[in-house]
Amino acid sequence: MKRLVKTLILMPIAALWLWAFVVEPHLMLDSEHVEISLKGWNKNLDGLKIAVVGDIHAGWGPHENRRVQAVVDEINSQKPDIILLVGDYVNGAIFQSKMDPKRLSDYLSQLKAPLGVYAILGNHDTYYGVKKVRKIIQDAGITLLEDSNVKIATPKGNFYVAGISDPVTREYYYAKALEGVEKGAPVILLAHSPQIFNEIPVEVGVTFSGHTHGGQIVLPYVGALFSNTSNGLVEGLLKEDGKTIYTTRGVGTSRVPVRFNCPPLVTIVTLKKADEI
Repeated sequence: MKRLVKTLILMPIAALWLWAFVVEPHLMLDSEHVEISLKGWNKNLDGLKIAVVGDIHAGWGPHENRRVQAVVDEINSQKPDIILLVGDYVNGAIFQSKMDPKRLSDYLSQLKAPLGVYAILGNHDTYYGVKKVRKIIQDAGITLLEDSNVKIATPKGNFYVAGISDPVTREYYYAKALEGVEKGAPVILLAHSPQIFNEIPVEVGVTFSGHTHGGQIVLPYVGALFSNTSNGLVEGLLKEDGKTIYTTRGVGTSRVPVRFNCPPLVTIVTLKKADEI
């Protein structure tokens, strides 16, 4: 009888462990579709489809190879016009495993979009080694933005994608990131952490960030246990004081390889001009 009681107690514990450490972080992958209206957007560019992907945190082992390939396949299957990667491609903290750099670069090189693929670095990329992660990104044929921007020219109009260095671990400069941007042109900013929300320059139409992982562990009636930011921005859209930011939950984990009620997520954003009042 005692053995039966112990078994009955241990079974749900084992099931929760299996779900949180194996099923949800490694075998699940969701996508969400979000429409964001912006006052300063060019109406001719309405419908621009953007894949926003954060926190891949590629690790070691066959299961990681499958997981990262699944992320790439999901992004491409959505057929975005442009792909924006908001940092943390590796696990750079102590005691964490790391995928072979060439293998990771090969996976990232499969990402394709008509208007290109653009990336910034995150805090784990700094821990791992900025030069090494730069090479991973550049070998994949992806444009890396570090306090810089790129002009995206389309038949319907032009816009800019700017990116700042990781605000958690490095110095970052908005003036350099926006240097040369034409006055009044639509600007999309990439910043790894949403903690910079209050600093966003007025020239920016929308900012995309990651870093929070959506909290990784989200309990019913309690919410996310961790946010990785001091301002409490965990995920989703925030519009305040004329600024707009969207924080994606991301597709990986850090420190503890666990997700609960917070599955990995590829965010597909469609931009449009806000209706004038």
